[in-house]
Amino acid sequence: MTKEVVDHRAFAAGSVYPLDKALNSVDAQYKDCKVKMANLVKTKYLKKELNSMPVYKKVWKAGEKKYVKKPVGPLTKNHLIALYVYTDSNLYKDFNSATRNGRKQYTQKTFKWYSLHFLLTEAVQILRKTQGCMKTYRGTSVEFTKNVLNKEIRFGSFASSSLDPNVAQSFGSVSCFEILTCHGAHVGPFSQFFYEKEVLIPPYEKFRVTAVRTKQYHFNLWCNTVYTLKSTGTKSDLNCAMTSKKAG
Repeated sequence: MTKEVVDHRAFAAGSVYPLDKALNSVDAQYKDCKVKMANLVKTKYLKKELNSMPVYKKVWKAGEKKYVKKPVGPLTKNHLIALYVYTDSNLYKDFNSATRNGRKQYTQKTFKWYSLHFLLTEAVQILRKTQGCMKTYRGTSVEFTKNVLNKEIRFGSFASSSLDPNVAQSFGSVSCFEILTCHGAHVGPFSQFFYEKEVLIPPYEKFRVTAVRTKQYHFNLWCNTVYTLKSTGTKSDLNCAMTSKKAG
């Protein structure tokens, strides 16, 4: 997490935003093509993207020099740097927006974040293998539509949440989420802000909205509106789009 509103920071104040299946999301899961994509990132995309985006390069270098000294457990040095980079306030807005809305750019090879997207996805997948499902909390300062009970949704970008509801509330108390995630991972120990107990939820995880509560009827609610979400699996339309024969 960063020290601003979680994930929907780019949204305009006073607007009401949808909770839906995020069909324009870059939801690549890289199932059955991790080795190929890892090679593309190593030989092509990481160097290219660092050179084309000065801010990305600056934060990446900072991660190398100041934060990440050596691999930790199953995570490589690049995984750790990617987790560090994601929590930097100079990058999250552009990256999250591109991930949530960049399906067309991804398939047309004009997406700017192939390397960071892959490394974050792989890091989350590696960590969750030993963590299982978790109950997490997410606070935002924007309003979402409320007629979503029993509907299936995705966040569509990497969604930050916390194991601690008090931490989540500090990021916003307009629309909040109580989440049972089975594909997210606790990345707190590797974040710039380890004390936030951050759990990162990937864009391809699906959830069923099992409850929508408001302060109008629940006076002691911790936010104006609280959505309860339960994981229902994954949906990855772009899974191996960059390594398929059609991708060239």
